[in-house]
Amino acid sequence: MIRILVTTLFLIPLSLIAKEGPFIGNGVKVGEVDTQSAIVWVRLTQTPEANFDQLPIFTEGLTDTEKDAGTMPDDVFPGMEGETRVSYWPQEKRSETISTDWESVSRLSDYIFQFQLNNLESDTLYEYAVEARPVGSDGISATAKGQFLTAPRPDDAEAIRFIVTTCQAIRSIDSGREGHLTYEQMLEFQPNFLVHTGDIVYYDKAPLAKTIAQARAKWNLMFAYGHNQTFHQNVTSYFMKDDHDTLKNDCWPGQTYGDLTFAEGLKLFREQVPMGEHTYRTYRWGKDVQIWMTENRDFRSSNRMQDGPNKTILGATQKAWLKRTILESDATYKFVISPGPIVGPDKKGKADNHGNDVFKHEGQELRDFLSAQENTYVICGDRHWQYCSEDPKTGLVELGCGSVNDQHNFGGNPGKDEIYHRYFSGKGGFLGITVENGKAKAEWYGVNYRSDKPPVLHTEAL
Repeated sequence: MIRILVTTLFLIPLSLIAKEGPFIGNGVKVGEVDTQSAIVWVRLTQTPEANFDQLPIFTEGLTDTEKDAGTMPDDVFPGMEGETRVSYWPQEKRSETISTDWESVSRLSDYIFQFQLNNLESDTLYEYAVEARPVGSDGISATAKGQFLTAPRPDDAEAIRFIVTTCQAIRSIDSGREGHLTYEQMLEFQPNFLVHTGDIVYYDKAPLAKTIAQARAKWNLMFAYGHNQTFHQNVTSYFMKDDHDTLKNDCWPGQTYGDLTFAEGLKLFREQVPMGEHTYRTYRWGKDVQIWMTENRDFRSSNRMQDGPNKTILGATQKAWLKRTILESDATYKFVISPGPIVGPDKKGKADNHGNDVFKHEGQELRDFLSAQENTYVICGDRHWQYCSEDPKTGLVELGCGSVNDQHNFGGNPGKDEIYHRYFSGKGGFLGITVENGKAKAEWYGVNYRSDKPPVLHTEAL
């Protein structure tokens, strides 16, 4: 397995740059990576880092009163017009560097550009440098360096290690301007890639974001934090969305939150993370691993609709795609990664996912289908507790990754269910999956605030 060597954000000396910027204060994200392509995401900023001093409560912790009040300031990290390009090369092969054309960024897209890289080599660690400059200038104002790994070919029996996490917010920051400590400790796992199942930001939790400008500002701040930024700048990542980073809790198409519409929420998500044509997709990582990432917001019925064969979360087109591509796959292990539970059990009072009675018909359809496929597992986010459950009717196993840290464990949990749960914990952290020599295991990690190394809380052979 390729060992990932982490590099950090690199800014050239201030004496050599245009002091007015633009800078690359939100770092770089690399996503939608397969055997030969990737998307590199960059945002240009007015300053090298966010104005953390303007918002001390965001880096020192929110009081109980502040957790449900306040409005997100839309000037916490302003963007800036300018030009950007990316140069990339296989590790230790700088002579093979390829550089893109310079591209302009605009206020209309929050000063973001997404580069589509093609004709890459499979199973290769690429290094890159993203540069910024003022419009029309030859002088470089900032440079960010990082790396990403491409997928091995479907016939390559490579060992694969990947991470799944969910649910992070400004209110759960645990390391001041460094953000979430979990991201630093995830690097100890040496992942080939990460999947974030959604709730990356919370529009409807303090500070509240009810306009496009406020929603963008939440994304801008989340990826200004040091640990969060460094991780994504150096690890191949896939991003999914759920309710809180679409609009508001348990939302569906047609709803609004303040001045923010559901349609605007969909557009903002595709703007703020590397994203291709579809938000539901599948990626193959060698002979033994294939992942599916479902889209649970765009096509869903209202939660209030009476349950039956026409009520859906996935929509007919996506559901047909999911079944067809799983049946076509010859990967040793198949992981269906869902923003919300398919098995559960959920906590009382929830009415938003396939583990709830309000979507019982489609939930049962999916459990029946997935349980009939060999070595097929569900991995889900959304729930703020870690678990491994087995559906007592079909035997389908679901792995709940838990929230990003213990601070995010608000909202309560149902406690251990002896009928469903093989493992249950109220802890936060991340889920690590390792597939090697045709065998797979799942490991749940916590966050260790006294060490760089996260503790293994539980291991399950798959």
